Amino acid sequence: MSSAVPMADIVMETIFIALLLIVTRRCIGSFVVVFCLFLIGYTVFGRYFPSFMAHRGQSWKHMIKFLYITTEGVFGTTAGTAASYIILFVAFGAFMEVLGAGAWFVDVAYALTGRYRGGPAKAAVASSALLGMISGSPAANVATTGTFTIPLMKKIGYNPEEAGAIEAVASTGGLFTPPVMGAAAFILAENIGMTYRTVALGAVVPALLYYLSLILVIDGIAVKRHLLGVSGAELPSIGKAMRERGLFALPIFGLIGVIVAGWSITKAAFYAVLAVVIVAYVQKSTRTSPKMILKALKQSTASAASIIITCGCAGIIVGTIELTGLGAKLSYSLIGLANGNVYIGALAVMVVTLILGCAMPPTTTYIIAATILARPLIEMGVIPLCAHMFIFMFSCVGAITPPVALAAYTAAGISGGNANKTGFRAFRYGICAFLVPFFFLLNPELLVQGEIAAILSAIVSAAAAVICLVTAFEGYFFRYWGKMARVILAGAAFFLFIPGTRTDFMGIGGILLAAALDICMNRSNSSRAIRTVMNRKRKGQDSDE
Repeated sequence: MSSAVPMADIVMETIFIALLLIVTRRCIGSFVVVFCLFLIGYTVFGRYFPSFMAHRGQSWKHMIKFLYITTEGVFGTTAGTAASYIILFVAFGAFMEVLGAGAWFVDVAYALTGRYRGGPAKAAVASSALLGMISGSPAANVATTGTFTIPLMKKIGYNPEEAGAIEAVASTGGLFTPPVMGAAAFILAENIGMTYRTVALGAVVPALLYYLSLILVIDGIAVKRHLLGVSGAELPSIGKAMRERGLFALPIFGLIGVIVAGWSITKAAFYAVLAVVIVAYVQKSTRTSPKMILKALKQSTASAASIIITCGCAGIIVGTIELTGLGAKLSYSLIGLANGNVYIGALAVMVVTLILGCAMPPTTTYIIAATILARPLIEMGVIPLCAHMFIFMFSCVGAITPPVALAAYTAAGISGGNANKTGFRAFRYGICAFLVPFFFLLNPELLVQGEIAAILSAIVSAAAAVICLVTAFEGYFFRYWGKMARVILAGAAFFLFIPGTRTDFMGIGGILLAAALDICMNRSNSSRAIRTVMNRKRKGQDSDE
């Protein structure tokens, strides 16, 4: 087949691959390009590699032809998904942001939560989650919402590292928050052969658990530091926000409704973009002009271009791995390393994905990691949706994983805090995202797969585990908890995270034990304090006599 290809075609295809790598380096960075060049070299010179990786090698002609023409190469599934779905949803996000929906998100979030303790931080969670699901980039989301939220958090008493970490964690979660979930969710749906609706529905519970843990962290800090909310005079009016821009809720709820109703993703996204334009024109405060439409189109084109370039470059990685059989070799190696144990294998997958995520955007990280690492998880007994969602979530949280926590470092630049301290604090605040994927790995009910009763039971167990975990870390949930009780609660969280009725009862027993122990210790401390006061009074009376 390769010998029949004209040399002029091979030359042009080689030039195309070279140009794609050059553009990728400019848009994404050098790491992906170096990785692609390594795989290209490995494809051609495979016989010279160590025995566990070696293969007979492919000719340059055959490799270039494979990468350029087949559906496993540059113009394969990932690029097709980007062209069919991602561009429209990127346009939806750009139109929402440029035409005024972003400012409306922030105003509504502050109006609803700003007056309560730690209010600006809770508003940051709400606004960042809403913006993050349409922006597709944690760092970009931090730069957009963080300029409003971080100064207000600092104003009421959060220190710079706390404010930056809260914003970074809130912004990162938007990538796996339905209904949009950034760009990678469409590729995930294509990879597992399921509808996007199934993927979006499966992400609901992990996203809720993630933000539940962050809200509890924020509330605990506010109680310990006596941080109050913002006075009503300093907050935007919810009535005014809804009157002036409230119609922006219609495109979002409409998008969710038509996806649930079974519309095609392309049709739903197209009408969602059209609805944003109509809503913005109807409202006097956001009335659009041709200049604004052009600005939104320009922004969506720029964002889509970087994603499409990423998908094209990912096609090189996918194609070379398929051509050399490297994916199968790595799968067998990982299964052998884990000795068939799913959790050991998953731990290795987590480490590799986080390392990739420190150097690359979430979409690129997911595409590469899923190509290499999804197969061994599935062969060890994990259902495809759980395996891919596991990799997807760890592809996202690379943005808050030291030592290269890009979202946290961006937030530190705004807050003026120490970048490393902000990164480690963000890792601590987002710890739920590092544990929940292991919980749903063998418990698909958390991804809304299975019977209703089993799904509800799994959600309750997971929520209780998250509450116990945050209480163990922060020491507060409705009341202060002693050190010994917090240690027991951490153990209870561990048992609740493990699927099974027996472990659930062990977790519940741990919670009851921690509560009983803490109540007894508090009473003991109170009695000791009373005796101390009485002894002081008695000594005072004796001295008077």
